[in-house]
Amino acid sequence: MSNPTSQKLTFLELIVKYKIEIPIIQRDYAQGRKGKEELRKNFLGALHNAITNEVPLELDFVYGSVKDEVLQPLDGQQRLTTLFLLHYYIATKENKLGKVKELLTKFTYETRSSSREFCYELVNKGIGMNDILNPSELIIDSSWFFLSWKKDPTIKSMLTMLDSIHQEFQNGTDLWDKLNNISFQYIELENFGLSDDLYIKMNARGKALTEFENFKAKFEQYISGNEWESETKTTDTFSHKIDTTWTDLFWKYRNNENLFDDSFLNFFRTMAVINYALIGDIKSDKFRIDLDLLRDNTKEISFNQYVELGCIDLEYFQIIKAVLDQLSHNDNPKIFLKAYVNEKTLFKGTIQNDFGYADLVIMFSLYKYLALEEKVITENLTNWIRIIRNLVEGTRPYLFNNTTEFANSLRSVNELLKYRNSIVEHFANSQLVNLSGFIGEQLNEEKQKAKLILQSEEWKKAIIEIENHKYFNGQIGFLLDWCKEEDKPNLDLFKKYAEKSEAIFGDIGLNNFDNYLFERALLATGDYLLKKGQNYSFLVDKDRDISWKRLLRDNNDKRKVLKSLFDSINTTYLNQDLRTVIGNFNDKGDWRYHFIKHPEIFKQCDKNKLIRWIDEKDILLLGSSTTAGYHSEYYSYSLYLDLKGKIDNAKYNPQQGKENPKTFTFVKNKEYAVSFEQGKYRIAGIDPVPVFDNQNEVVDFLEKLLKS
Repeated sequence: MSNPTSQKLTFLELIVKYKIEIPIIQRDYAQGRKGKEELRKNFLGALHNAITNEVPLELDFVYGSVKDEVLQPLDGQQRLTTLFLLHYYIATKENKLGKVKELLTKFTYETRSSSREFCYELVNKGIGMNDILNPSELIIDSSWFFLSWKKDPTIKSMLTMLDSIHQEFQNGTDLWDKLNNISFQYIELENFGLSDDLYIKMNARGKALTEFENFKAKFEQYISGNEWESETKTTDTFSHKIDTTWTDLFWKYRNNENLFDDSFLNFFRTMAVINYALIGDIKSDKFRIDLDLLRDNTKEISFNQYVELGCIDLEYFQIIKAVLDQLSHNDNPKIFLKAYVNEKTLFKGTIQNDFGYADLVIMFSLYKYLALEEKVITENLTNWIRIIRNLVEGTRPYLFNNTTEFANSLRSVNELLKYRNSIVEHFANSQLVNLSGFIGEQLNEEKQKAKLILQSEEWKKAIIEIENHKYFNGQIGFLLDWCKEEDKPNLDLFKKYAEKSEAIFGDIGLNNFDNYLFERALLATGDYLLKKGQNYSFLVDKDRDISWKRLLRDNNDKRKVLKSLFDSINTTYLNQDLRTVIGNFNDKGDWRYHFIKHPEIFKQCDKNKLIRWIDEKDILLLGSSTTAGYHSEYYSYSLYLDLKGKIDNAKYNPQQGKENPKTFTFVKNKEYAVSFEQGKYRIAGIDPVPVFDNQNEVVDFLEKLLKS
C-alpha cells in the first residue's frame, strides 16, 4: 500500500470537489462549547490576522474518506465546521450568500437530524445582519428555528461560534476574497481501510471522552494487564467485539443523538450489581450502601470504584463476554419461551439498570445460564427458566424487599445452576427443604410439580398449560391440593379444577361478573374476606394481602370456601349456578345477608373493596382505607336500598369520622333521619326516638308512616 499524498486546499476548493458530511460516529462540534473561550479567541485571532493582513495561514492536516463524492472527515471536523461558519458569516455580511448558497449547502452533519436540518436552514433561509443583535439572537428569533434545537450541543456550539466570529469580524470589509489566505493539507485515506473503530479512537480535538468511553478504555487496559485474553485472537477480543458485533446489539437502543453509550454502561453496571450481590458481605452495613450506589443511575461510578468494590473480576469479565456473545448471535434460534420471559423486556431493563430485585434474579438466571452453555438445548433452558420464573413470581409479593433478601435469592439461584440441565429431576428427587430467598410454599409446590411432570407426559402438559395462565403465573398450589384423592393427586380432578379456574380468572385477575355475582356467591358459601390492617376486603386482583392470588396461595379455611364454591358450579352454566348459590342463601340473621342480596352495597366500598368489620352489628363501608374518609354504615345503607324505590326523596348521607352517625334521610311533612347505632335502628324526627331490633320492624313502621 502506497503512502497517501497531501494537497494544499482552501475550504471553498474542498467543498467544490466534495460534499462534506460529518459522520454519525464523530463527536459534536466542540469549539463553541463553554470552557473553550481561550481556544476560540486564539483560533479566530489567527484567522482574522490571515484575512485582514493577508498573511497566509495553514491549518495543519485534514484527513478524510471519500465515497460517492461524499467526504467524511476523520480528523479536521472542528476546523472545517468553524470555516463553514466563517464563510457563511462573511457571505451573509457582504451579501454574497446567494452566489455560494449551493456550495455551502454541501456541508452537513449526520450526527443528529437536528444538526443536519439546522445547517440546511441556516444557509437556505438565513438571517439579515444587524449591528445591535448577535447572530445567535437573530437565528433563534427566526421563524424557521425550532426551540428544541437549543438542546442540540452541536447547534448550541455553532451559535456561540457565530457570535464570536461576529465580535471578531464585524468591522471588517471586503473579506470574502481574502478567505483564500486560509488553507490546510488535505489527505484522502481511500486506501487505509477507514473504519468506525478508527473514528472512535482518533478523537483528538473532539469533546472530552464520555463516562462510558473512559470506562471502556480502562476496562480494556485492566483486561490486558490481568492477561485475561492473552491467547485470544484479535477478532475474539473484548476490544474488538465492543466496537463491532456487540455494537449491533445495542444500536437499536440508541438515543435521539444516535448514541448508545449509556446503554452499554448500564449493562456493565447491572452486571456489576449482580456480581457484587454474589460476593459481598451480606451482614455488613456497607453491603447495602454499596449495592444501593450501584443501582442508583443518578450517581456516576468510576472504573476504579468498580474495582475497589470487587465488582470486576475474572468471572465478571467472562460472564459479560459470554452473555454478549450469545445475545449477539443473530443465527441463534429463539432459545426460550415468551411464556416464561420476554427477551426484549429483559434486555431493555438490563441496559437501563432499572430492574427491581425480582427481575434482576430472573435476568441473572437466564444470562448466567447462557454464559455457561456453549450450545443451548432449548428443552433444558425452558425447564430451568420455568422453575426459576415460578420461584420468583411466587415469592415476589412477600420477599425481595431489601438487599439481603435479594442477595440470598441470587445466591440460591447461583447454587442451583450446577443442576441447570436436570433441574426438574433435581427438584423431584432431592431432599431440598429450604431455598434461601424464596418462600417455602413455592419451593414445595415446585417439588410436587416436578414429581408429577416426571410421572407422565399428560401431567406435564396439564401442569404447564395452567401454569402459564397469565394470572397464576406458575402458582397453582391450590389445584395440587384440591385434586388429591386419598392424599394422591388425581389428573382428572386436576384438569376439572383447572378448567373452572380458567373460567373464573382471566389474565389480570377475576373475570368480569355483572353485579358482583362471583363475590356474592362466594360470600354465600362462606366468609372468605381477607384482612389488611384494621379492614377486611372482598378481594382485588393485585395486592400482597387482599388479592385473589393471596386467597389461592394460603392453604386455610378461607381457601376451602373457594373450593366449596368450585364444587357447586359447572363451567357450562357458570352464571346460572352462581345465581342459584345466591338464591339459596336466606338467613336474614347472618351479617352476610345484605351483601349477598344487594350488589349495590359493593359500590360503596373503595377500589380495594374494603369494610371495617368490628363485629356482626358494627360494619362500615369504607370509601377510602380509613374511617377519616367518607364512609357509610352497612345496615342503614341496606335499609336505604330497600326503601329508596318507595320514598321519592330518600337520600343517604356518608360521613367522615367513625363517631359521626351515618343516616339516610327523607321528608314526609318534616325531615326524618334513619340510622343504625349500637345494634339498633333509630328514627330521628320523632319524639321519643323509636328504636327497633331488626330491619323488618323498622320497614313496617316506616311504611305505615309514609301512608299516614
